[in-house]
Amino acid sequence: MYDTSTSGLKPFKVSLLIPTLNEEGCIGRVLKEVPREVVDEIVVIDGHSKDRTAEEVKEQLRPEDKFVVQQSKGYGAAFLEGFEVATGDVLIMMDADGSHNPADIPKLVEKVRRGGEYVMASRYASGGHSEDDTIIRWFGNRLFTLLTNVIHGTRVTDSLYLFTAITRDGLKKLRLTSHGFEFCTEIVVKAHRAGLKFEEVPAIERARYAGKSKVNAFWHGLKILRMILRRYRD
Repeated sequence: MYDTSTSGLKPFKVSLLIPTLNEEGCIGRVLKEVPREVVDEIVVIDGHSKDRTAEEVKEQLRPEDKFVVQQSKGYGAAFLEGFEVATGDVLIMMDADGSHNPADIPKLVEKVRRGGEYVMASRYASGGHSEDDTIIRWFGNRLFTLLTNVIHGTRVTDSLYLFTAITRDGLKKLRLTSHGFEFCTEIVVKAHRAGLKFEEVPAIERARYAGKSKVNAFWHGLKILRMILRRYRD
């Protein structure tokens, strides 16, 4: 339970949600790095991995944590299912491959303690950078972030880096439906439209620990672009 005594607020519970799909060699190391003095509950949502992902997860989880076998397909679907079983007042979304550094979790939570309702880690905020960017990825991330800001009125520096904390009350204001990687854009836009208070913290994206990325820059990029251009009807 995160101590908020210095702010006069009630303590809040923090749940960390991590989707997995064939993350052997990554997820075990990531779970060892999670700052358990801040995170009260870990929820791993597994998309029917064929390797030792489940074994690595179960070796690290505590009794209060959860391992869920995903019912639907897709990156966004994993988080939607995770939201249903997580019990925290603050929900943190993080990848399993080691690119998101768990050492940044306390910074996200501290921003929530100070009043943030949707707190984003950013590679492109002052003090952040990526150790894994290619020219194509850098250009695509910057372009999609610019389009999101221009079309939807957001003011973020890294719209596709879903290492994010959201309050439970804030999440209740959103109607999220995307099952794929376009979920990254949908949640940013709908959080903005719902009037949630945004905050950012700088982050350093690491190279993934093992395996290959599940993201296809072309096809997933097209889906994200379609989501950016879409007119939402809430």
